[in-house]
Amino acid sequence: MKRTLTKKEQAFEERMTKQRAKRGFCDRDVWSIDYWFCNTISPMLKQLAKKHHGYQVLDENGDFADKNNITDEESDVLDKRWTDTILHLAFLADEMNEESCSMKNPFKKEWSRIHNAFRKKYGDFGEKLQTEEEKTTGCHRLYGPEDDPIRGEKNKKIIDQYLAYERKISDYREECKNEFFRLFNKYFWCLWD
Repeated sequence: MKRTLTKKEQAFEERMTKQRAKRGFCDRDVWSIDYWFCNTISPMLKQLAKKHHGYQVLDENGDFADKNNITDEESDVLDKRWTDTILHLAFLADEMNEESCSMKNPFKKEWSRIHNAFRKKYGDFGEKLQTEEEKTTGCHRLYGPEDDPIRGEKNKKIIDQYLAYERKISDYREECKNEFFRLFNKYFWCLWD
């Protein structure tokens, strides 16, 4: 069930809506242009794939082709090829987006569990693990689950696995972004209906 917004939140949302109506974007969009772009371009491309009336003449490799006197059969193939190209761009936009990326970290649940258990036992930053010197000087390091005197080694393995997989996801999203913008650049002037 969706929670009810407070009056302050409602006022903020109304302000954002007015800004979008007036200038086409709002302050929240500017705060995270990458997020806004991914969340805006993918649905736009999917809509274009559904509703386009024409198509670009592309060969099997996705390169522009000069073709005259196109038969109905060829027209159907070319239309499908263009639709698939647009949908591939939408797919890449979804994959480069942190929220909609299909690649998920299989260690996230365990990573969250050990962090929650650590915070519950030792405090948000491991305050209960502070040495006497740290307590008296007021200057201390931040402790994490890998510093747990009992489970530290096991926790470190989970954290390392989690972080390694996060790098994999980040690399995958970077590849999708690079491929998206390569194709977006190639087909930019063709993205109209």
